[in-house]
Amino acid sequence: MSAGIPSRHDTRATLEVVTLVTAAVLVAGYTAMRYGGLWGEADTSVFTRAIRDVLEYSNLTPPRAYANGYGFPALAAFLVHASGMTVANLQIFGSSLLMIWIVFPAWLAYRELTGSARGATLATVLLLTQPEFLFPILRGSHEKFTRGLMLLALYLLVHSLLSRRQWRRLGAYILAFYLVIYTLITFNNLFAISFIAALGLALVFNLAVRRLTGLETGETSAIRRRLFYAVAISLVLAFFFTFYAYAPARHGILIVDSIIDRVAILFLGVEDVAINPYLTVTTAWVSTRFYLLVSIANWVLLISSLIIWLWQTVRWWRDRAWPEEPNALLLWSFYGAFGFMGAASIIVDVSGAIASNLQHRVFPSFAMMAAPLIADWLIRWRAGRSEAVAWNGARKAIYTVSVLAIAFLGIIAVIKATNEPAVSNNWIYYRPDEFTGLEWSRQFNPDSVIGAGFDWRLIPAVGICCEWYDGVGTYYSASVRRTYLVSDTERALGERLHAPLPISGDSLQIYDNGATEIFRLRPKTPFQK
Repeated sequence: MSAGIPSRHDTRATLEVVTLVTAAVLVAGYTAMRYGGLWGEADTSVFTRAIRDVLEYSNLTPPRAYANGYGFPALAAFLVHASGMTVANLQIFGSSLLMIWIVFPAWLAYRELTGSARGATLATVLLLTQPEFLFPILRGSHEKFTRGLMLLALYLLVHSLLSRRQWRRLGAYILAFYLVIYTLITFNNLFAISFIAALGLALVFNLAVRRLTGLETGETSAIRRRLFYAVAISLVLAFFFTFYAYAPARHGILIVDSIIDRVAILFLGVEDVAINPYLTVTTAWVSTRFYLLVSIANWVLLISSLIIWLWQTVRWWRDRAWPEEPNALLLWSFYGAFGFMGAASIIVDVSGAIASNLQHRVFPSFAMMAAPLIADWLIRWRAGRSEAVAWNGARKAIYTVSVLAIAFLGIIAVIKATNEPAVSNNWIYYRPDEFTGLEWSRQFNPDSVIGAGFDWRLIPAVGICCEWYDGVGTYYSASVRRTYLVSDTERALGERLHAPLPISGDSLQIYDNGATEIFRLRPKTPFQK
């Protein structure tokens, strides 16, 4: 009679998942409402253009197709048709709300890796407090789906590796894994290949441990064979898509002359040209102290997970007591592999060879492995202290402090992920009066490019809303520019950056709506207008 009654454990796990979803809804809702839809961002603008082209040409490879995969533009085009929303509204408001789905694959994957529902919940909480993870998934880009697909692939892979079920169900999990991997490839082939390469490196780590320690068993040998086949077949799918199935995907790779650079592009997920991303630390935030404050969750995750991993490695090697649970060794291997990819990205960044803020692309993948490693260690540590009298007396205080710390880290992470203008110098919002001025310039001054800001704040916003950004530039992107938009927002940003406005005292004011003005420099030669 009690067979149909859910257990207390299942009820608690369900409540934890509901709580996680609620937290994700709050983060997504705040992001959607923070600027009232009046914001712009480069990647969101790029994908808005790609989505519009897919809709216009009814083709997965329109003239301006996204080079690294058709998955996100095709899915967004479907959502536009299904919901009746405009592309701009989908990208502005839906971009953050769609990230909520990540909670489910993350929790499932972490339950497999940590072996407990409580570990899965704690790991998901730690992941959602990482600003470098939140920032890309809250934008109108593919990353909310690529990251979620990575986590779903991890769940299916680990579940199939550790499964002792009948072959029919095992085959279903394996087939689902390859379907998810191919879907991931269609969303971004470079991210997918980097992910698959990390899985292959984890296989090498796992093999090295088994060979050096002599702990080879029939079960571990079978797990390693399955992992090898998963990596090999996934790489075949990725290379088939990149070089045969989707023509735009191979263009960015083949134009690079160096074979080493091509390999780095494939396996590290590089998409842009070289810059030094570390210089932005001193300019992107009001001070270095604020940068360290809003990034504290990243540093806590990085340092604590590295200490735990090194401690586990030394202890297991010294005592010859490598864990018998396959999932524990898999988690250790995955962390080492993704950590190695992160270290390699830093080396490529510092070298200045080909990468552009590559560590920001790789760190979210690393965070996805660091979170369950910390959660698993904390759960095991708590289990070892559960019988201690001192621990029982201090448990309530420790829980209270932990909840407050996680809440603080979550708030700080959202502040950084949304480029809060109070502490960030990279403003992404705009005011309606600025768009009114740009529209006037487009109508009455169509033949010239107007300088509209110290940075690229307004250009992607125009691209998302209206797609006539060819007539909009920055103050300093062209020395021959003679028409400038000056708004109250740009004046405030200029004061923050200690940067002078590009207009002189004798400039001609040709437009004024109360909060935004347009100036034209006086002609200095008879040939200037």
